[in-house]
Amino acid sequence: MKDGFKVIDADRHILEPSDLYQRYLPEKFKGRVRLEGPNQTVREVDGKPVSDSALRPGREMTDYGYIFSSSKRWRECFADAYANKFDPASNIRDMEREGIDVSVLFPTIGLYIMWRDDIDPELSAAICRAYNTWLAEYCDYDRKRLYGVMLLPLQDPARAVEELKYAREKLGLVGIFWRPNKFCGRTFASPDYYPIYETASDLGVTVCVHEGARTVLPQAGSDRYSEFGRHIACHPLEQMLACLNFCADGVLEKFPKLKVAHLESGCGWVPFWLERMDEHWEHESHGSAKITKEKPSTYFKRNCWVSCEAGEELAPVFIEHVGDDYLMIATDYPHSDAIDKFPDKTVGAISSNNKISAESRRKILWDNPTKTFGLGA
Repeated sequence: MKDGFKVIDADRHILEPSDLYQRYLPEKFKGRVRLEGPNQTVREVDGKPVSDSALRPGREMTDYGYIFSSSKRWRECFADAYANKFDPASNIRDMEREGIDVSVLFPTIGLYIMWRDDIDPELSAAICRAYNTWLAEYCDYDRKRLYGVMLLPLQDPARAVEELKYAREKLGLVGIFWRPNKFCGRTFASPDYYPIYETASDLGVTVCVHEGARTVLPQAGSDRYSEFGRHIACHPLEQMLACLNFCADGVLEKFPKLKVAHLESGCGWVPFWLERMDEHWEHESHGSAKITKEKPSTYFKRNCWVSCEAGEELAPVFIEHVGDDYLMIATDYPHSDAIDKFPDKTVGAISSNNKISAESRRKILWDNPTKTFGLGA
């Protein structure tokens, strides 16, 4: 609890141990996934990289396979968790420091591990099962406070449906980690994904749209920027395109029970983007090609949520123009976004923000993520 509010962190990351896939993959697959070299700088599946992190100039890798803007500052900031290899006990202790009651956990190496078009679907399924099993065991430390989102082998949607059912029904995971980049030639509007959406709708599993900069996939901004500009561009721009798929291309019209969360992209783009989509839907010439029966914003407000960081100045603007029923708080712990905010400001910058009403803060910090992820808390 923080400043009198119960808090759910809608996007908190774990740091996978370097031997996760060695321990959890079936024997026949183990030699095909390689996380080696100094601090996991080598990230390969079937001999090809799944991330371009090793190519980043002048950056230091941490012992947990993630590059931060300043590894020394990062180690000092998260000293307890670092000393304990980011185990669930240290995660809970840091949640206590921040005033967080419940967290929804996202991957780090999993941002990339199976996200390459040409990975053998059977191997991708094994990678996802290994990660999902490990994550469920991590959450077992405190099932009332730790909830996980799954990886799916999207190279083969039929296998993805099988893993979705297993990860939800057997492992208790509550969401799907899903990159917004074009994957295997598909966008979110691809009919190939409809069986996944149908199953997710039936099981109450949320599609968690979440970008990561250092991918080998096609990515907004990567053709003209590297490093600084790439990270600025890809997170919101890829989310905007994903939102267009869901709200304007008819996906959420076809699947009225599907829940979608847009994460780690800020919230400031949403009022502009909804207005622009609605304007095109209504305009005489552009509207003649519209696909949906209702305005795109109608589907967003029925099915979607977005996260903000605690100190985001446009959060009140989002509330004014979109509403306080669609916004959640996310810390991005323990990635670099949280370094200068942990532990007092990752939540405190919004829980104590008097520019936002107490009722809206309660929704952002607890009510909305409870609905988004079906936590029943």
